[in-house]
Amino acid sequence: MVTITPVRAGSVSVLTVSGEIDLTSGPRLRAALDEVLDDRDARAPTGIVVDLTAVSFLGSAGLAVLIDAHEHATLRGIALKIVIDGAGSAVARAFQTAAIHEHLDLHHSLGDALFDEGRPTP
Repeated sequence: MVTITPVRAGSVSVLTVSGEIDLTSGPRLRAALDEVLDDRDARAPTGIVVDLTAVSFLGSAGLAVLIDAHEHATLRGIALKIVIDGAGSAVARAFQTAAIHEHLDLHHSLGDALFDEGRPTP
């Protein structure tokens, strides 16, 4: 089971995800990301942070959702950042095993993602 909690921090939407992201729960994550990415009103985000630090399992379906969201965000000019636990976590291992960790904007804390190198997310 997955829980997704959306919060707005200025012009950045933060999605805090907990539980397992697999074939069954992947569509819920996709729907939550699509809702934020497709927001076209004046409050549309300039950045999205997906906090996966409370995720205990990240399967290939979840990785596919994150890759698609990254591509969608890039096309819309929105920065997508992903927060994961340290290198030994199940989520970090999933990214490394799939060899996509270098292609996405990964961070090890929510603070780092929101204030990348001392600069707020656009």
